[in-house]
Amino acid sequence: MYGYYDPPFSVEQEGISISVEKTGDGWTYKRTFGNDEVEKLILGDRKRIIINPVEPLNTPKEITPNLLIEFEKTLLLAEGDKKQIFLTFPIEIGVFISESKNKSPQLLDVFSLARQKFTLYGEVSNGVVCKHWRSSLYSSFPSLNPLQEGVMELTLRNVSSDWASISKAVFSAYGMKLYYDGDVFMKARMDILNRNTAETGFEMQPLNGEMKGYLVKDQKIRKEAFGVYGLRKLGFVPLKFYMGWGF
Repeated sequence: MYGYYDPPFSVEQEGISISVEKTGDGWTYKRTFGNDEVEKLILGDRKRIIINPVEPLNTPKEITPNLLIEFEKTLLLAEGDKKQIFLTFPIEIGVFISESKNKSPQLLDVFSLARQKFTLYGEVSNGVVCKHWRSSLYSSFPSLNPLQEGVMELTLRNVSSDWASISKAVFSAYGMKLYYDGDVFMKARMDILNRNTAETGFEMQPLNGEMKGYLVKDQKIRKEAFGVYGLRKLGFVPLKFYMGWGF
């Protein structure tokens, strides 16, 4: 389902139906998934439609830019160690209108097949609301439904002088970069600073030149997805998340 479409078109997968059809001087966008139906009128000339995964923090509405991933099993990491694991994260699907290569696309619709749950990270009085997701821990790249779950490659680094007991990680949507091609992928890091604090962020090395906007991982080329948060012009926003209430 992910990709670029020139109207008119119709695509169906996993119970999702998306179409754009000519209506008078405009175009009608329709999307159905179960009992959820969306219909919008697009005026003007023909536009290219882009369907790709986006940051999992836009549905059912934008409540928080923070994603908390809870590990199914607590992980112990010795002082000075650096290890790599794989986690899952929920997928949201964004539909964009693209007018030209020189202009940023406009978000038309966003929805998700994944369940929606929120939690509080930190203290009740001044904690942070987060989208909640529970993930298994994997030592290698898992096979998932790319319309519902993505794979996060997480590099853990314990720079403290103690063993670290890790049961969760919190990430900011403003730093997320998603890539897709048969799967959905993003690469993140988590630095354990001391017994109670850590810092998370994202690490990407996209290709330059003609391959700008792509990422090569394990000899597989993935295309960078347009993000909802990445398209905003909000000035300075923190791309990292400081975990001050434990992990």
